[in-house]
Amino acid sequence: MVAGVKLQVTTPAQHVPHRRRTIMSAPTPMSQNSAIQAFNEHEARADGARIVASLAAGFEMLTSLMLDRVAVEPGTRFGVDSMIMPTSFVQGHAIASLESELYQVAVSAEVARARGYLRTDDDWYVRWLINTRLPDRLSEPAVVGRFALYKAQSPDKRRLSFETALERALPQTAHAPLVLFRLYPLAVEIVTATAFAAPADAIDARKRQRQILPSLADCTACRGALLENGEECPQCGNPIWKFDWLTAE
Repeated sequence: MVAGVKLQVTTPAQHVPHRRRTIMSAPTPMSQNSAIQAFNEHEARADGARIVASLAAGFEMLTSLMLDRVAVEPGTRFGVDSMIMPTSFVQGHAIASLESELYQVAVSAEVARARGYLRTDDDWYVRWLINTRLPDRLSEPAVVGRFALYKAQSPDKRRLSFETALERALPQTAHAPLVLFRLYPLAVEIVTATAFAAPADAIDARKRQRQILPSLADCTACRGALLENGEECPQCGNPIWKFDWLTAE
């Protein structure tokens, strides 16, 4: 289990059933040890290994769950367009995964800067994070351009751009509940806050999620508790809730 901070905002659930998916991590331009060393040196900290592992586990889980919610679950409910060939689906899935990574880095960087998680108020963290998360892609003008767009946009415009990009890559995204895209950036905030051991910030983000969709706390398994980065509630899908929970009244 990746070391991290387990937080709760509802009645403590001492035996919350949760699972950790096995997700293949992409290699990074710098080795993991180099990333840890760079972080520790820049931040004058000794817990870079924990932070690097926590961010990786959290972001990989969010990307995996988000693609399930926009690509897999709508397909099981509404069917998949017969004109979409399997190769097109695979290509769309890869594009959507990249968009998710770009979006997460932009949101995480904005949160880390606003919350003062870093020693310096500059772009060091965003450069470090995108080099860690997107190996071998930063030489591509299209990727650089997409990230520059996300980074420059306001939160609302960034969210709309992300939604539009996923729908272009995976048309079935049009069937996904719109509330999913309001909850997602807050999930990125939670991953970032948890990695940086800022429980109050993670709790605040979860409270804002519950204001958007109060039923998030109705799960009898996790009670809407904040899980460690990289964990998922098998019943409701927390931290990215399943279709039925997103559409519950």
